[in-house]
Amino acid sequence: MIGGLVRHETRSFFRSPVAAGFTVAMPLLMAVIVGAAVGNQVVDPRTGVRVMQFVIPVMAVFGVAQGCFGALAIHLADLRDRGWLKRLRGTPVPAWVVLAGLVGASLVIAAVTVTVLLAVGVVFYGLQMVWRTLPALLVTLLLGAFCFTALGFAVVALVRSAAAVQLIGTGLLLALAFVSDIILVGARLPAWLDTVGWVFPLRHLGNAVRDDLNPFLTGSGFYGDHLAVLAAWGIGGAAVAVWRFRWERPPARTTSVRTPGARRTSARTVGAQRTGGRTAGRVARARLARREGRPAAWRLLAGQARHALIRLRRDLSTAFFTVILPVLLLALVSLIFGDARVSGVRLPVFMLAAMITYTVGVASYVNIAEAVAGDRERGVLKRLAGTPLPRWAYHAGHLTTALLVTVATAIVLALVAALGYDVALAPAMIPGMLAAIVLGGACFAVLGALVVAFVTKQQTANAVTLGTFLPLAFVSDVFVIGGELPGVLRAIGDAFPLKHVSHTLLAVLDPAGRPWPWTDLAVVAAWTLGGGVLLALRRGR
Repeated sequence: MIGGLVRHETRSFFRSPVAAGFTVAMPLLMAVIVGAAVGNQVVDPRTGVRVMQFVIPVMAVFGVAQGCFGALAIHLADLRDRGWLKRLRGTPVPAWVVLAGLVGASLVIAAVTVTVLLAVGVVFYGLQMVWRTLPALLVTLLLGAFCFTALGFAVVALVRSAAAVQLIGTGLLLALAFVSDIILVGARLPAWLDTVGWVFPLRHLGNAVRDDLNPFLTGSGFYGDHLAVLAAWGIGGAAVAVWRFRWERPPARTTSVRTPGARRTSARTVGAQRTGGRTAGRVARARLARREGRPAAWRLLAGQARHALIRLRRDLSTAFFTVILPVLLLALVSLIFGDARVSGVRLPVFMLAAMITYTVGVASYVNIAEAVAGDRERGVLKRLAGTPLPRWAYHAGHLTTALLVTVATAIVLALVAALGYDVALAPAMIPGMLAAIVLGGACFAVLGALVVAFVTKQQTANAVTLGTFLPLAFVSDVFVIGGELPGVLRAIGDAFPLKHVSHTLLAVLDPAGRPWPWTDLAVVAAWTLGGGVLLALRRGR
């Protein structure tokens, strides 16, 4: 029974492009890009050990943590909220077998991730296996998988909403990767950030696995301190999961309101009354609109933008990756490498332009494509086509929301950069920044619509947008990974619009050192026009 459930869950995982991409493909992609950026030079001619000997292990650890913690927690919360766990509990299959199947699938996914990364490292990057520490490596990986699996169950047991679980499973893990020698390997962190990294188990698993594959170290490879921390976190997570785990989503808390007549009315009843009042108001407004004709264009646009903003506010994970993550990256990277200079400017200035560019791409490309593809898959677009709402108002509402979110995030980023890292900002920069944001947002919105026009499912649209945006961010002066990129990667970045939006913002923020970026703006405009033409041809078929 366990074997059957493991096979089912593993097939389900690899049929989900987003989950498989983030868990297996993303660590591999990060390893490839970092290897291209920093090179793979020989660090010891006598043994032939290369730089990637110390990069591949930590990327494998990130894949294990993502598979056993992030992906497992998100999948488990989704099963719980959709009622599948409750239905499985009602079958003759024992409860512990159902949970063992989920755990077994996460272990299989972790094993596949580690195997793929180590195989790529051996074949393409000269990774040397240290066979005398192989038993210690296996024990460490198994204990790390147990630790993060238990923590994944604990998060689902403690957190009510699947959206909040997704935020924790991806956002927290990514934030810890920056302070745990995973993404910023060997970086000198401030003392308090270094302490945070040592408290959580990700750094201990990363250091233990990297040391097990370090041919310069001696010994069996069993590091008691790291293993003890992993075991402690795993036992604690398992205890919390056993204590609080539920097979169905906990019911929402309700409150009561005392009326003057000493009656108690449930909050749900009060909400129904309010909803009825709002419905009556909408009916009255609709009747008035029929008498006066179709609402003005700005009212249609404002209504669609308001609806899209409410959707974004209720989607915690999307809000995190769109608004909170760029602010965290600006603060962390500038704090750790504040004295560095990139592209001739101080790193905080560079990061401000890069993070605004990141927000433009995520808000206008990834988020819009996901929302439109989801609405089409659920039949919302078909139902809207039968209403008087013009198609342009629907799409313009999404674009307006993306631009508003980008401008708001840019203001927060500018305040953090100015107040925290002494970045000089002037009112004369505002028109240029707005021009870059608006033109870049329009360009990526058109490209996102083009993706939706060629794919049929929301998951596929997510995989395409994330699978193209994130790699381009590494080669387009958005994510700083250090080192000079090879000519091929630089040419790829030059061909696509993401780098040109970043260079436009950088020229605006550094007007003394750069001319006005007419060429960059022309490239972004060309992509916008070309995407618009292809979109029109596709819809005309």
